[in-house]
Amino acid sequence: MIGRISSQYNTEALNAKKSRRSVSYGGGYTQEQDNADISSFGTLLARASAEFKNIPEVREDVVADFKAKIDSGSYNPPLDKVANALYVAGILDAIEE
Repeated sequence: MIGRISSQYNTEALNAKKSRRSVSYGGGYTQEQDNADISSFGTLLARASAEFKNIPEVREDVVADFKAKIDSGSYNPPLDKVANALYVAGILDAIEE
């Protein structure tokens, strides 16, 4: 299972030691320079995050559709799901008391 997770999210790249290369500035002075490699998963995650910012919090078309159904009396939600939601929210217990 862990092997599948590692291959899916490219954790080997995250766990790899920092790669270093020497940069020469002349006069015999060299400095080690850090490098960072961004995995394909990191790039995909950044793109997905940017796309999620474009999604509105409230889907106005869905809300308008539900309002129209409620106003016309054609909206009939499944009562078992309504009861379950009330129970989970703690509202059903308050009604029974």
